[in-house]
Amino acid sequence: DVEYVIMDNKILIVDDEPDILDLMADEFKYRGYSVNIALSGGEAIEVLKKDTFDIILSDYKMPNGNGMTLLNYVNSLSIRPLFFFVSGQSDMSINDCLSAGAKDFFAKPFDLEIMISEIENFLNLANS
Repeated sequence: DVEYVIMDNKILIVDDEPDILDLMADEFKYRGYSVNIALSGGEAIEVLKKDTFDIILSDYKMPNGNGMTLLNYVNSLSIRPLFFFVSGQSDMSINDCLSAGAKDFFAKPFDLEIMISEIENFLNLANS
């Protein structure tokens, strides 16, 4: 069994498109989350070596470490954040993402309201 410890709604958002990254970061900050960002899977892994998060929301296809590389690293952690993929790529299987440990997959373009409410449903389940 995997242990999820939800403490202070810290989220790490990972995407190589700055506009999408800013959009998601601003909305989560507005809702009271503590937000960190990274532009690649490799950068996110460096952040994770120094800090812990409750949630990771990651793009799938990025240079310098894709989302699956990041998820594999997260799976090696003793206390894991809830992991969600967001992607505009159709060359990946949602089932592959979920079986690798992601909680959900959001296709771009996504509805930010729906995405956040689904993530919060997972948070509430982890907290109960």
